Amino acid sequence: MASHPFAAFTLEKISLATPDALEFVAKRLRVPRTAVSAAGLKDRHAITTQVITVDTAALHGSPPMHAEDPAWRLTRLGFVPRAADSTIISRNAFTIVVRGLDKRQADEMVRRVDSLRTRDGVIAFVNYFGDQRFGSARHGKGFVGPALLAGDFEQALRLAIGTPARKDSGAVRSLTRALATYWGDWPRALENFPRMPERASIEVLARGGSFKEAFAALPKFTQEICIEAYQSHLWNSIARELSGALAESMAQRCFEAEDDYGALVFPRAAALTPAFRALEIPMPSPRAQMPECLSIIAEGVFADAGVTLETMRIPGLSKPFFGGGARPFISHAHEYSMSAPTHDEFSSGGPNCLSCVVSFELPRGSYATVLLRALGQ
Repeated sequence: MASHPFAAFTLEKISLATPDALEFVAKRLRVPRTAVSAAGLKDRHAITTQVITVDTAALHGSPPMHAEDPAWRLTRLGFVPRAADSTIISRNAFTIVVRGLDKRQADEMVRRVDSLRTRDGVIAFVNYFGDQRFGSARHGKGFVGPALLAGDFEQALRLAIGTPARKDSGAVRSLTRALATYWGDWPRALENFPRMPERASIEVLARGGSFKEAFAALPKFTQEICIEAYQSHLWNSIARELSGALAESMAQRCFEAEDDYGALVFPRAAALTPAFRALEIPMPSPRAQMPECLSIIAEGVFADAGVTLETMRIPGLSKPFFGGGARPFISHAHEYSMSAPTHDEFSSGGPNCLSCVVSFELPRGSYATVLLRALGQ
Protein backbone atom coordinates (compact mmCIF):
# COMPACT_ATOMS: atom_id res chain seq x y z
CA MET A 1 0.00 0.00 0.00
CA ALA A 2 2.96 2.37 0.54
CA SER A 3 3.42 2.83 -3.22
CA HIS A 4 -0.35 3.09 -3.79
CA PRO A 5 -1.51 5.70 -1.27
CA PHE A 6 -5.06 6.18 -2.58
CA ALA A 7 -7.95 3.76 -2.12
CA ALA A 8 -10.18 3.66 -5.22
CA PHE A 9 -13.94 3.13 -4.98
CA THR A 10 -16.95 3.15 -7.25
CA LEU A 11 -19.51 5.63 -5.99
CA GLU A 12 -23.09 4.88 -6.98
CA LYS A 13 -25.57 7.64 -6.15
CA ILE A 14 -29.12 8.70 -6.87
CA SER A 15 -30.61 12.22 -6.80
CA LEU A 16 -27.42 13.56 -5.24
CA ALA A 17 -24.82 15.98 -6.61
CA THR A 18 -21.22 14.77 -6.58
CA PRO A 19 -19.91 17.48 -4.17
CA ASP A 20 -22.67 16.62 -1.67
CA ALA A 21 -21.97 12.91 -2.02
CA LEU A 22 -18.26 13.47 -1.34
CA GLU A 23 -19.14 15.42 1.82
CA PHE A 24 -21.22 12.47 3.05
CA VAL A 25 -18.48 9.98 2.20
CA ALA A 26 -15.86 12.04 4.05
CA LYS A 27 -18.06 12.17 7.15
CA ARG A 28 -18.76 8.44 7.03
CA LEU A 29 -15.05 7.59 6.68
CA ARG A 30 -14.08 10.29 9.21
CA VAL A 31 -11.56 11.95 6.92
CA PRO A 32 -11.19 15.59 5.82
CA ARG A 33 -13.21 16.51 2.75
CA THR A 34 -9.91 17.30 0.98
CA ALA A 35 -8.90 13.63 1.27
CA VAL A 36 -11.74 12.56 -1.06
CA SER A 37 -11.46 13.16 -4.83
CA ALA A 38 -13.74 12.34 -7.74
CA ALA A 39 -13.35 11.76 -11.46
CA GLY A 40 -15.63 14.56 -12.62
CA LEU A 41 -19.06 15.79 -11.53
CA LYS A 42 -22.15 13.70 -12.21
CA ASP A 43 -25.68 15.00 -12.51
CA ARG A 44 -27.82 15.29 -9.39
CA HIS A 45 -30.96 14.20 -11.24
CA ALA A 46 -29.88 10.71 -12.25
CA ILE A 47 -28.59 7.36 -11.09
CA THR A 48 -24.84 7.60 -11.66
CA THR A 49 -21.67 5.59 -11.09
CA GLN A 50 -18.20 7.14 -10.94
CA VAL A 51 -14.73 6.51 -9.54
CA ILE A 52 -13.54 8.31 -6.41
CA THR A 53 -10.36 8.01 -4.34
CA VAL A 54 -9.59 8.47 -0.66
CA ASP A 55 -6.14 9.38 0.60
CA THR A 56 -5.23 6.43 2.84
CA ALA A 57 -3.01 8.67 4.98
CA ALA A 58 -6.17 10.31 6.32
CA LEU A 59 -7.92 7.05 7.18
CA HIS A 60 -8.05 5.54 10.64
CA GLY A 61 -7.25 1.94 9.77
CA SER A 62 -7.84 0.08 6.52
CA PRO A 63 -10.29 1.44 3.94
CA PRO A 64 -13.64 -0.39 4.05
CA MET A 65 -14.72 -2.77 1.32
CA HIS A 66 -18.20 -1.24 1.33
CA ALA A 67 -20.07 1.73 2.79
CA GLU A 68 -23.54 2.94 1.98
CA ASP A 69 -26.41 5.28 2.75
CA PRO A 70 -29.93 5.44 1.25
CA ALA A 71 -28.69 7.80 -1.50
CA TRP A 72 -25.18 6.41 -2.18
CA ARG A 73 -23.01 3.30 -2.04
CA LEU A 74 -19.24 2.76 -2.07
CA THR A 75 -17.48 -0.37 -3.31
CA ARG A 76 -13.71 -0.61 -3.02
CA LEU A 77 -11.82 -1.40 -6.22
CA GLY A 78 -8.24 -1.43 -4.95
CA PHE A 79 -5.36 1.01 -4.63
CA VAL A 80 -3.96 3.54 -7.10
CA PRO A 81 -0.94 5.87 -7.12
CA ARG A 82 -2.78 9.19 -7.42
CA ALA A 83 -6.03 10.92 -6.62
CA ALA A 84 -8.91 10.66 -9.09
CA ASP A 85 -9.73 13.64 -11.27
CA SER A 86 -11.52 14.29 -14.55
CA THR A 87 -8.41 13.53 -16.64
CA ILE A 88 -8.79 9.79 -16.05
CA ILE A 89 -12.13 9.81 -17.92
CA SER A 90 -12.12 8.99 -21.62
CA ARG A 91 -15.85 8.76 -22.22
CA ASN A 92 -19.06 8.66 -20.22
CA ALA A 93 -21.79 6.13 -21.03
CA PHE A 94 -25.47 7.06 -20.77
CA THR A 95 -28.74 5.13 -20.82
CA ILE A 96 -31.77 7.40 -20.76
CA VAL A 97 -35.50 6.71 -20.90
CA VAL A 98 -37.28 9.44 -22.89
CA ARG A 99 -40.93 9.61 -21.81
CA GLY A 100 -44.09 11.43 -22.81
CA LEU A 101 -43.55 11.13 -26.56
CA ASP A 102 -46.16 10.98 -29.28
CA LYS A 103 -45.47 9.29 -32.62
CA ARG A 104 -44.53 12.55 -34.31
CA GLN A 105 -41.93 13.35 -31.64
CA ALA A 106 -40.47 9.85 -31.78
CA ASP A 107 -40.20 10.05 -35.57
CA GLU A 108 -38.59 13.50 -35.25
CA MET A 109 -35.87 12.07 -33.01
CA VAL A 110 -35.04 9.50 -35.70
CA ARG A 111 -35.03 12.18 -38.40
CA ARG A 112 -32.69 14.40 -36.42
CA VAL A 113 -30.28 11.57 -35.73
CA ASP A 114 -30.08 10.95 -39.47
CA SER A 115 -29.40 14.66 -40.11
CA LEU A 116 -26.73 14.89 -37.41
CA ARG A 117 -24.95 11.64 -38.25
CA THR A 118 -21.66 12.07 -40.10
CA ARG A 119 -20.26 9.86 -42.86
CA ASP A 120 -18.13 8.05 -40.30
CA GLY A 121 -21.25 7.06 -38.36
CA VAL A 122 -21.07 9.27 -35.27
CA ILE A 123 -23.54 11.98 -34.25
CA ALA A 124 -21.99 15.46 -34.43
CA PHE A 125 -23.60 18.18 -32.33
CA VAL A 126 -22.54 21.56 -30.95
CA ASN A 127 -20.75 21.02 -27.65
CA TYR A 128 -22.72 23.55 -25.60
CA PHE A 129 -22.46 23.64 -21.85
CA GLY A 130 -25.69 22.28 -20.35
CA ASP A 131 -27.99 24.00 -17.88
CA GLN A 132 -26.29 22.12 -15.04
CA ARG A 133 -23.27 24.39 -15.58
CA PHE A 134 -25.31 27.47 -14.73
CA GLY A 135 -26.35 26.60 -11.19
CA SER A 136 -25.09 29.93 -9.87
CA ALA A 137 -27.70 31.68 -12.06
CA ARG A 138 -30.49 29.23 -11.24
CA HIS A 139 -32.54 31.92 -9.48
CA GLY A 140 -33.18 33.85 -12.68
CA LYS A 141 -31.48 37.00 -11.35
CA GLY A 142 -28.37 36.77 -13.50
CA PHE A 143 -24.81 35.53 -13.32
CA VAL A 144 -22.36 36.35 -10.54
CA GLY A 145 -19.54 37.01 -13.03
CA PRO A 146 -20.60 40.52 -14.17
CA ALA A 147 -20.97 41.69 -10.56
CA LEU A 148 -17.46 40.42 -9.78
CA LEU A 149 -15.98 42.15 -12.82
CA ALA A 150 -17.67 45.39 -11.72
CA GLY A 151 -16.24 45.05 -8.20
CA ASP A 152 -19.76 44.83 -6.73
CA PHE A 153 -18.97 42.15 -4.16
CA GLU A 154 -22.21 42.62 -2.22
CA GLN A 155 -24.25 41.81 -5.31
CA ALA A 156 -21.89 38.94 -6.16
CA LEU A 157 -22.31 37.44 -2.68
CA ARG A 158 -26.08 37.91 -2.76
CA LEU A 159 -26.34 36.16 -6.12
CA ALA A 160 -23.97 33.37 -5.09
CA ILE A 161 -25.58 32.32 -1.80
CA GLY A 162 -28.33 34.79 -0.84
CA THR A 163 -30.93 34.47 -3.60
CA PRO A 164 -33.49 31.65 -3.31
CA ALA A 165 -34.28 29.46 -6.29
CA ARG A 166 -37.27 27.21 -6.85
CA LYS A 167 -35.11 24.09 -7.13
CA ASP A 168 -33.23 24.67 -3.87
CA SER A 169 -33.52 21.86 -1.35
CA GLY A 170 -32.13 20.80 1.99
CA ALA A 171 -29.34 22.91 3.50
CA VAL A 172 -29.09 25.10 0.39
CA ARG A 173 -32.76 26.04 0.71
CA SER A 174 -32.26 26.96 4.38
CA LEU A 175 -29.13 28.96 3.51
CA THR A 176 -30.61 31.07 0.72
CA ARG A 177 -33.83 31.79 2.58
CA ALA A 178 -32.09 32.78 5.80
CA LEU A 179 -29.87 35.23 3.93
CA ALA A 180 -32.73 36.61 1.82
CA THR A 181 -34.74 37.25 4.99
CA TYR A 182 -31.98 38.71 7.19
CA TRP A 183 -29.63 40.28 4.62
CA GLY A 184 -27.66 42.97 6.45
CA ASP A 185 -28.54 41.66 9.92
CA TRP A 186 -25.64 39.23 10.00
CA PRO A 187 -25.94 38.01 13.63
CA ARG A 188 -29.60 37.21 13.01
CA ALA A 189 -28.75 35.52 9.74
CA LEU A 190 -26.19 33.32 11.51
CA GLU A 191 -28.84 32.25 14.04
CA ASN A 192 -30.86 30.83 11.15
CA PHE A 193 -27.89 29.64 9.10
CA PRO A 194 -27.30 25.88 8.73
CA ARG A 195 -23.93 24.40 9.58
CA MET A 196 -22.21 24.45 6.18
CA PRO A 197 -18.97 25.85 4.71
CA GLU A 198 -20.63 29.06 3.44
CA ARG A 199 -21.13 30.09 7.06
CA ALA A 200 -17.55 31.43 7.19
CA SER A 201 -18.48 34.12 4.68
CA ILE A 202 -21.29 35.52 6.84
CA GLU A 203 -19.10 35.31 9.95
CA VAL A 204 -16.69 37.69 8.17
CA LEU A 205 -19.51 40.22 7.74
CA ALA A 206 -20.69 39.77 11.34
CA ARG A 207 -17.17 40.72 12.48
CA GLY A 208 -17.31 43.90 10.39
CA GLY A 209 -15.41 42.60 7.36
CA SER A 210 -16.01 43.79 3.80
CA PHE A 211 -18.12 42.10 1.14
CA LYS A 212 -14.92 41.44 -0.81
CA GLU A 213 -13.46 39.59 2.18
CA ALA A 214 -16.75 37.74 2.62
CA PHE A 215 -16.78 36.58 -0.99
CA ALA A 216 -13.15 35.46 -0.66
CA ALA A 217 -14.21 33.37 2.37
CA LEU A 218 -16.68 31.33 0.33
CA PRO A 219 -15.68 27.72 -0.40
CA LYS A 220 -13.21 27.48 -3.28
CA PHE A 221 -15.65 25.42 -5.35
CA THR A 222 -18.41 28.03 -4.96
CA GLN A 223 -16.09 30.85 -6.04
CA GLU A 224 -14.83 28.93 -9.05
CA ILE A 225 -18.27 27.88 -10.29
CA CYS A 226 -19.37 31.53 -10.23
CA ILE A 227 -16.58 32.33 -12.70
CA GLU A 228 -16.91 29.16 -14.75
CA ALA A 229 -20.68 29.56 -15.15
CA TYR A 230 -20.27 33.02 -16.68
CA GLN A 231 -17.36 31.89 -18.87
CA SER A 232 -19.47 28.98 -20.08
CA HIS A 233 -22.39 31.29 -20.85
CA LEU A 234 -20.14 33.49 -23.02
CA TRP A 235 -18.68 30.39 -24.71
CA ASN A 236 -22.19 29.15 -25.51
CA SER A 237 -23.03 32.53 -27.03
CA ILE A 238 -20.00 32.35 -29.34
CA ALA A 239 -20.84 28.76 -30.34
CA ARG A 240 -24.47 29.74 -31.00
CA GLU A 241 -23.53 32.61 -33.30
CA LEU A 242 -21.02 30.45 -35.15
CA SER A 243 -23.59 27.66 -35.59
CA GLY A 244 -26.11 30.06 -37.08
CA ALA A 245 -23.50 31.51 -39.44
CA LEU A 246 -22.45 28.03 -40.61
CA ALA A 247 -26.01 26.97 -41.36
CA GLU A 248 -26.66 30.23 -43.21
CA SER A 249 -23.51 29.91 -45.28
CA MET A 250 -24.57 26.42 -46.37
CA ALA A 251 -28.16 27.58 -47.02
CA GLN A 252 -29.37 24.89 -44.63
CA ARG A 253 -31.96 24.92 -41.93
CA CYS A 254 -30.66 24.12 -38.47
CA PHE A 255 -32.32 22.64 -35.40
CA GLU A 256 -33.08 25.02 -32.55
CA ALA A 257 -34.01 24.49 -28.91
CA GLU A 258 -35.22 27.24 -26.61
CA ASP A 259 -33.25 27.62 -23.40
CA ASP A 260 -33.34 29.90 -20.35
CA TYR A 261 -29.77 30.98 -21.09
CA GLY A 262 -30.11 31.50 -24.85
CA ALA A 263 -31.35 29.34 -27.73
CA LEU A 264 -29.28 26.31 -28.70
CA VAL A 265 -28.62 26.13 -32.45
CA PHE A 266 -27.51 22.85 -34.04
CA PRO A 267 -26.28 22.74 -37.67
CA ARG A 268 -26.79 19.53 -39.61
CA ALA A 269 -23.78 17.32 -40.23
CA ALA A 270 -23.61 18.43 -43.88
CA ALA A 271 -22.72 21.97 -42.74
CA LEU A 272 -19.76 20.80 -40.64
CA THR A 273 -16.53 20.65 -42.60
CA PRO A 274 -13.61 18.69 -41.10
CA ALA A 275 -12.04 21.99 -40.03
CA PHE A 276 -15.09 23.01 -38.02
CA ARG A 277 -15.46 19.52 -36.54
CA ALA A 278 -11.89 19.89 -35.25
CA LEU A 279 -12.23 23.54 -34.16
CA GLU A 280 -11.66 24.45 -30.51
CA ILE A 281 -13.14 27.66 -29.07
CA PRO A 282 -11.05 29.25 -26.29
CA MET A 283 -12.70 29.87 -22.96
CA PRO A 284 -13.07 33.67 -22.57
CA SER A 285 -10.20 34.92 -20.42
CA PRO A 286 -7.51 37.62 -20.52
CA ARG A 287 -5.10 35.10 -22.11
CA ALA A 288 -7.49 33.81 -24.76
CA GLN A 289 -6.48 34.06 -28.43
CA MET A 290 -9.56 33.78 -30.63
CA PRO A 291 -9.07 32.12 -34.04
CA GLU A 292 -9.48 34.50 -36.97
CA CYS A 293 -12.73 32.80 -38.02
CA LEU A 294 -14.22 33.71 -34.63
CA SER A 295 -12.88 37.23 -34.11
CA ILE A 296 -15.91 39.16 -35.38
CA ILE A 297 -18.39 36.81 -33.71
CA ALA A 298 -16.54 36.94 -30.39
CA GLU A 299 -16.25 40.73 -30.48
CA GLY A 300 -20.00 40.99 -30.98
CA VAL A 301 -20.73 38.63 -28.08
CA PHE A 302 -18.39 40.51 -25.76
CA ALA A 303 -19.81 43.89 -26.83
CA ASP A 304 -23.34 42.69 -26.04
CA ALA A 305 -22.14 41.51 -22.62
CA GLY A 306 -20.24 44.74 -21.94
CA VAL A 307 -16.88 43.02 -21.42
CA THR A 308 -13.60 42.55 -23.22
CA LEU A 309 -11.03 39.81 -22.82
CA GLU A 310 -8.57 42.31 -21.35
CA THR A 311 -11.00 43.43 -18.61
CA MET A 312 -11.97 39.94 -17.46
CA ARG A 313 -10.20 40.36 -14.14
CA ILE A 314 -11.74 40.72 -10.67
CA PRO A 315 -10.55 43.96 -9.04
CA GLY A 316 -8.71 43.38 -5.79
CA LEU A 317 -8.73 39.57 -5.93
CA SER A 318 -6.19 37.24 -7.49
CA LYS A 319 -8.53 34.27 -7.03
CA PRO A 320 -10.86 33.17 -8.42
CA PHE A 321 -9.81 34.15 -11.92
CA PHE A 322 -10.90 33.60 -15.50
CA GLY A 323 -8.72 30.67 -16.51
CA GLY A 324 -7.69 29.68 -20.01
CA GLY A 325 -8.06 26.52 -22.03
CA ALA A 326 -10.27 25.64 -24.97
CA ARG A 327 -13.31 23.47 -25.62
CA PRO A 328 -14.16 21.53 -28.79
CA PHE A 329 -16.83 23.29 -30.82
CA ILE A 330 -18.33 19.97 -31.88
CA SER A 331 -18.85 16.87 -29.75
CA HIS A 332 -19.38 13.37 -31.13
CA ALA A 333 -21.75 10.78 -29.72
CA HIS A 334 -20.56 7.20 -30.23
CA GLU A 335 -22.44 3.91 -30.04
CA TYR A 336 -25.82 5.64 -30.31
CA SER A 337 -28.89 3.43 -30.24
CA MET A 338 -32.61 4.04 -29.81
CA SER A 339 -35.19 1.40 -28.98
CA ALA A 340 -38.47 1.14 -30.81
CA PRO A 341 -41.06 3.38 -29.10
CA THR A 342 -43.46 1.53 -26.80
CA HIS A 343 -46.35 2.55 -24.59
CA ASP A 344 -45.20 4.74 -21.70
CA GLU A 345 -46.54 2.88 -18.68
CA PHE A 346 -45.81 5.78 -16.33
CA SER A 347 -47.64 8.41 -18.36
CA SER A 348 -51.20 9.58 -17.84
CA GLY A 349 -51.39 10.58 -21.52
CA GLY A 350 -53.28 7.52 -22.66
CA PRO A 351 -52.34 4.61 -24.94
CA ASN A 352 -50.75 6.87 -27.56
CA CYS A 353 -48.14 8.19 -25.14
CA LEU A 354 -44.80 6.56 -25.92
CA SER A 355 -41.36 6.13 -24.41
CA CYS A 356 -38.05 4.92 -25.78
CA VAL A 357 -34.58 4.12 -24.47
CA VAL A 358 -31.55 5.84 -25.94
CA SER A 359 -27.96 4.96 -25.13
CA PHE A 360 -24.70 6.54 -26.25
CA GLU A 361 -21.19 7.48 -25.18
CA LEU A 362 -19.86 11.03 -24.97
CA PRO A 363 -16.36 12.45 -24.46
CA ARG A 364 -15.46 13.85 -21.08
CA GLY A 365 -17.06 17.25 -20.54
CA SER A 366 -19.93 16.85 -23.00
CA TYR A 367 -23.54 16.95 -21.79
CA ALA A 368 -26.12 14.26 -22.47
CA THR A 369 -28.86 16.86 -21.93
CA VAL A 370 -27.45 18.92 -24.83
CA LEU A 371 -27.54 15.94 -27.18
CA LEU A 372 -31.17 15.33 -26.18
CA ARG A 373 -31.94 18.99 -26.93
CA ALA A 374 -30.41 18.51 -30.38
CA LEU A 375 -32.76 15.55 -30.86
CA GLY A 376 -35.78 17.67 -29.97
CA GLN A 377 -36.08 16.69 -26.29
